[in-house]
Amino acid sequence: MTSHTASLQRLLQLVQLEQEDITTLIIYGLGIGFMSLSTPIAVQALVNTIAFGALFQPLVVLTLVLLVLTVFSNSMVALQFYVVEMLQRRLFVRFFDTAANRLQQVDFAVRDSQHLPELSNRFFDVVTLQKTAAVILLETLGYVLQTLIGMVLLAFYHPFFLAFDLFLIVMLFFTLFVMGRHGVDTAIEQSKAKYVAAAWLGTIAENALLGKPAHAQAFLQQQTTRIAANYLTACGQHFHILSRQNIGALTLHAIANTLLLGLGGWMVLERQLSLGQLIAAELAVSAMIYGLTRLGKTLDNFYELLAGLDKIGHLLDIPQETCSGTANIDPKGPYCIELHQVSLPQNPQLDVLQKFDLQISAGEHVVISTGAERGSILDLLFGLRAPSAGYITLDGQDLRDLNLKQLRDTIALVREPEIITASITDNLCMGRNHDLKTLKDALSQVGLLDFIAALPNGLNTQLGQQGAPLNKEQCLRLSLARALVLSPRLLLLDHVLDRIDHANQKRVLETLLANTNWTLLITSQQPDVIAAFERQIDIANGRFVENGAVRETL
Repeated sequence: MTSHTASLQRLLQLVQLEQEDITTLIIYGLGIGFMSLSTPIAVQALVNTIAFGALFQPLVVLTLVLLVLTVFSNSMVALQFYVVEMLQRRLFVRFFDTAANRLQQVDFAVRDSQHLPELSNRFFDVVTLQKTAAVILLETLGYVLQTLIGMVLLAFYHPFFLAFDLFLIVMLFFTLFVMGRHGVDTAIEQSKAKYVAAAWLGTIAENALLGKPAHAQAFLQQQTTRIAANYLTACGQHFHILSRQNIGALTLHAIANTLLLGLGGWMVLERQLSLGQLIAAELAVSAMIYGLTRLGKTLDNFYELLAGLDKIGHLLDIPQETCSGTANIDPKGPYCIELHQVSLPQNPQLDVLQKFDLQISAGEHVVISTGAERGSILDLLFGLRAPSAGYITLDGQDLRDLNLKQLRDTIALVREPEIITASITDNLCMGRNHDLKTLKDALSQVGLLDFIAALPNGLNTQLGQQGAPLNKEQCLRLSLARALVLSPRLLLLDHVLDRIDHANQKRVLETLLANTNWTLLITSQQPDVIAAFERQIDIANGRFVENGAVRETL
């Protein structure tokens, strides 16, 4: 499916979701369109009244009727603004909620090929979607409805005007669909080039030292120039199509305006049309073809709308992990883990383990050292990845049969500092209810209690996006404290102890090893940490070495 087709399908789906409000806007638009005919019809009646020298009273009545209809029409315009405002708010909340949920449930393998923080920037196209949708619903929809109503009015005046209507329809079709061929595709390519430029700025910002040397600055400037040139090329290709359509619309405007005046004047001379009807027709057509002068901007908004839907679609279409298991999980007691003939997910750059067995008793503490595959084993146990062969059981239950969401309420995996912009208490609890003693005990075990207690707001201190006022190492310990608060049945730590300062490392290690209420599996390369564990597993060059005894994998 092309991006063009996908964007149009998304637009249709969006219209279906908002069909109630859009229907309301169409009804208001029809009312406004019919009310707009009051002016040319009133002018026609006024001209005829004056021409025949009628009394003053009909003129007053005509003026009052026009005033009432105009006020009613303007009231419907105000109601349209209100409906569109509600629709804009709903669009934002709907896409925000959907994106947040899908990012939480994203398939972990997606992270191998895509940078999710950069991908999440696509959400900002919701603002583009809001603005363009408002313009299209308030202005473009009004132009379309007024044009259709005006064409019907002209057809009633004379059959020649029916031919004029057909001419306008054919030329509009040619301008929109023939001259605008590939317009959506070029708009999407322009949008892609924009996000490539934004991603490049993010890369420069994330690598603060990369551009400090003079030779690196020159290289980065070359890359910046190349990306800017690609963006300008994409803009030029899209503008070529857009300007072609705009020129076509303006040409049609000039032809239609003069053609109507000439044709109408001839019919007045031939007594086939009254002067009042000619003036009314000219006013109606002026309102109709005014939209042609705005067609370029209208099309630009439409292309931006589809390009924005394409970008939001990239965010909403990210693959999701499957949580199809239904087996119940016992929330208490350490897990007994068994890996049966398991092969790790294939990576051509690694000497991955193939068809190995591993048993970890309930409450056992195990360390895995060296080997690039060690983190993959933790991913398997947390359900982030599936083995390419074999299966895993927890307490005798196949991992594939377990509900992942329930399972992760009993397993904690700590790998990197993961902090949200909220209070320290919220970062520890993450929606659960825990008493103050539990929180303080966990902070004490990781050596953070005194530091946090000294903060002006203590546990209510609001953390910034990078965890400030905590440093990165303290944020890692806070993430570990969150896992301790959970009291998991299985605790997985990926090089966490290696990155904790030595002053707190011993305390944390003693806390972990003294607890028999969980099964503990960590990865580490520090000799002091490894030596503290009775069971040690070493993975190197596709070999499985346990406590010094080599077990060749098949």
